[in-house]
Amino acid sequence: MSAMRGATVLALGLLCGGWLTAAKADNVASFYAGKQITFVAPTSAGGGFDLYSRLFAESFRKFIPGQPSIVVQNMPGAGGMRAAGYVFNVAPKDGTVIGMPLANIPLSEALEPNVARYQSAKFSWIGTITPETDVLGVWRNTGVVSLDDARQKELAIGATSKLGLLALNVNLSNALLGTKFKVVLGYPSGNEVNMAMETGEVQGLTNQWTSWKSQRPDWIRDNRLNFLLQIGPREAELPQVPAFLELVKTPREQAMVRLLQSNQIVGRSVYGPPEIPAERLAALRDAFDKTMRDPEFMARMNAVGLTVQPLAGLALEQEISRSMENVGEAARDLGQALKL
Repeated sequence: MSAMRGATVLALGLLCGGWLTAAKADNVASFYAGKQITFVAPTSAGGGFDLYSRLFAESFRKFIPGQPSIVVQNMPGAGGMRAAGYVFNVAPKDGTVIGMPLANIPLSEALEPNVARYQSAKFSWIGTITPETDVLGVWRNTGVVSLDDARQKELAIGATSKLGLLALNVNLSNALLGTKFKVVLGYPSGNEVNMAMETGEVQGLTNQWTSWKSQRPDWIRDNRLNFLLQIGPREAELPQVPAFLELVKTPREQAMVRLLQSNQIVGRSVYGPPEIPAERLAALRDAFDKTMRDPEFMARMNAVGLTVQPLAGLALEQEISRSMENVGEAARDLGQALKL
């Protein structure tokens, strides 16, 4: 009889668990039905983050219970800190506002914790679509074909703010590798820097390799650029381009470069404000995972040459928490090297 009672209790427990799971799913679907989600993109329209945001949002909505509509809101400025501050402090914490941060937000927080109006480890991380490798490209007609050339000749490189990756990448190259790049600040996003290159205001920028390919494929096809340095995971398509971490030798310098490359953990990620209700966050993470397996989404991404190498939300949350635990010494060294 005791065995039968045990089996009955187990069966009832499983049944109740199923009811609770179904009830939570019904609650999430009821909440989202007929609603609109705002998806905050951290750059102006036309850039790589904007393209990722829009293609993702198109597929993501159909996997969210209740299938809400999604509208992309562009919020460029302050090297991604404007959008991150809005999502962290202003956006409702009910799951109706999510977004894609610029990858540098943990790094910016580490370098200027008193300026950053957010805490990276407290965002509701939904998942990473892909990590990213930044690549420094300059016009071929500048005659600068290597870092050795860049140590001899000054080139103007466009950037957003002093804490944006476009500036940090190049300024750390100047500090550790002896290059003579002149960083020109004030552009809202990399898309405007691309346009400034076309008008001759600047001669280059650091951009994600996927963005180079999607935004200016003709520049690559027509061999109009020289790529001098890659920052982040080594890009298999650029075996001849030196990687930053391989060029520095001392533990102190390597720690600084690793901190700079912490943005690669974020890559093209999706996040929301802190304290999104647990069942809604779970539903958003589940919808993210399903989007990453969706053949239609993959076909759209492949059609424009965008990479998908996903990392689930919980794993991303854990990675970011670890990256923010012991950054003090490296952040101080990096700040001193960059004179921040």
